[in-house]
Amino acid sequence: MPEVRQEFRTPRWLRYGLGAATVAAGAGVAVWIYFHGPGGAWLGIGGVAVLAASALDSVTTRVTLDPGALVIVSTFRRCTIARREIDSVTWEFGVGVSVKLIDGAWVKLPDVGNSQSRANSIRAWLRRGER
Repeated sequence: MPEVRQEFRTPRWLRYGLGAATVAAGAGVAVWIYFHGPGGAWLGIGGVAVLAASALDSVTTRVTLDPGALVIVSTFRRCTIARREIDSVTWEFGVGVSVKLIDGAWVKLPDVGNSQSRANSIRAWLRRGER
């Protein structure tokens, strides 16, 4: 049976919340500019830009377990780690999930949901690859 691809994403409520905050802030800046002119709105425009970047990053952040590799997409970058290069997986409360590579290096995974269940899923994925 072919292995199913598993994906971990930022929680939906957080993605929608950041999107709504971005739209509300953008509307607030537009109303400010309409009633007061563009003079003092640059701070608001900068805030909207930061919110928009955060919202876009939260929508694109994910950790994917492909049949042969762990794919991490975060902060507008993509990192692929082959399954054979991963030695172990660990997590700690407040720290999140980290992957230890066979060369001794550690890779911290982005926070995309429940850390303990994500670590357990990655461990199971690693064991499936050993067969």
